[in-house]
Amino acid sequence: QHKGSIKTLTIGNRDLASDDKRRMYALICETLKYASVLTKVVQDSGVLDGQIRGMDMRQALAMAHDMLVSRSGLQRRGADTGLNRAFEKFKPKLRAQLSALVADAGAQSVAELVPAELRDDTATLRHVRVNLLAASVDQVVAAFEKESYELVECRERSEMARTLPAKTRRFMRDPDLADLLVFPSGTDLHAHPLYTNGSIILQDKASCMPAHVVNPRPGSTALDACAAPGNKTSHMVSLMGNKGRVFAFDKSSRRLDTLVQLTDKARCRIIRPQCANFLDIDPLDPLYADVEYALLDPSCSGSGIVNRLDALVDRYVALARGQEQHRSVGMRLENLAEFQVSVILHAMRFPGVNRISYSTCSVHVEENEAVVAAVLAAQDEFALAPASEVIPTWPRRGLAQGGLRPEQAACVVRTLPEDGSNGFFVAGFVRRKPADIEKIRRLLDERREQHQTRQAGDGENDAEEEEEEEAPGSKQSYADGGKRRARPQEADAETNAEADAEAAPQQQKKKKTEASSSSAVNFLPGRRTRSVVTAGAAASKSKKRRAKTSKVSA
Repeated sequence: QHKGSIKTLTIGNRDLASDDKRRMYALICETLKYASVLTKVVQDSGVLDGQIRGMDMRQALAMAHDMLVSRSGLQRRGADTGLNRAFEKFKPKLRAQLSALVADAGAQSVAELVPAELRDDTATLRHVRVNLLAASVDQVVAAFEKESYELVECRERSEMARTLPAKTRRFMRDPDLADLLVFPSGTDLHAHPLYTNGSIILQDKASCMPAHVVNPRPGSTALDACAAPGNKTSHMVSLMGNKGRVFAFDKSSRRLDTLVQLTDKARCRIIRPQCANFLDIDPLDPLYADVEYALLDPSCSGSGIVNRLDALVDRYVALARGQEQHRSVGMRLENLAEFQVSVILHAMRFPGVNRISYSTCSVHVEENEAVVAAVLAAQDEFALAPASEVIPTWPRRGLAQGGLRPEQAACVVRTLPEDGSNGFFVAGFVRRKPADIEKIRRLLDERREQHQTRQAGDGENDAEEEEEEEAPGSKQSYADGGKRRARPQEADAETNAEADAEAAPQQQKKKKTEASSSSAVNFLPGRRTRSVVTAGAAASKSKKRRAKTSKVSA
């Protein structure tokens, strides 16, 4: 049951004492990191054989981590002393099981048994975006210098980490993005006045690239197709100087609430939040006639995020279910790529859109170069933006793979952890032919027919599933290769977790936003969808009717 990110449920949890939050956060992350090792140790030790009343795997893993991995041993403060004593009895057996695992693997320590991707201790530099709506870069630099931070320069990119060693009060201007500052890895500015008053945004460098690539001019109209939690949206507004309009779409009302809260803090005044699926928006609706720029950062695998906490959860869930971690990875990437292509092509159907940025926090060619190649092959109205307009000073460009030629790969950007940021991909598209309105209408009509056909097919499948409901093993889950394709999982950069944690307290008192009254426009020209609440209630009623019908039939 997914109730939020690890950070939201710990750092952002109002029910936890402030001094317990980081301890719990660290314990959960470290336990998940060692879960593949500790699960085997716990299972073979007999801890879960009913000898300790009420003990489950999650408790056992956390306590095994403290006993076998942590230097401080079992938690004492606020702990159940009886449970601790009962668990201590298994200490010799747990240690023996762990020692045997280490020896069998030919390892020197338990740390070597942790999967390689989780052992990677590559630390990204701390990037700080200056919110130009609140302060200039020079003003922020001067403020840090007054606090005894030393502004330094670095001539070679490869020397940046050495120039900014951890635990020093040094910082520098970013060589590629004018509104970005760089601090040593591990620099914590969450309590800094410039952060709390919205003058600076803690945002990874790679995540700042899309707004610079789409580069909306002040006074124009732009859209962010998959906007929450809102850092890229507020970045566009910052570059626009709060002049013009930005439509921000997200189908999740909770995530849109987060966007509203964070962009309000960033002093954004021109955002029009829309609680809707971007693919259901009619490009020919007069409301969007003036949209010239589109920032697209759709759902992706998140494979480029360094020490991504959600990946630890995914790994644990897969482990608990006895599934292979990389099972059906190819199918998932294929599904994600299909979705990503559809988002880009849909944005290209807005007649006024002249410039698009497409980005992912993925390192997979399937979601990056291959998606760009598929989009270029599917239409002739847009071409790749030239390299001179896509972070021209950044040296790492795309790969001549997935259907891209070398000269095309040079027009897109990649970042990797060794660059001091998360793994990321950015491409720009520019219009080269006027929009063909009749062609757009024809494509929308075709999509409407496909949608109706799918709905009819889903209805038949639902009927078949109801008939087979009592046959053991007759139905497959979406993840296990069932009839319907699994929905792509959303993944954002590290700012998503930080945004969730920051917004969590305010979400306890959920406020009505402009999004609640915004109109979600269906892809059928002239037709509007029901509100989220209405649609949800209808779906619930439909589900109850089906359940009732199923019972009567039985």
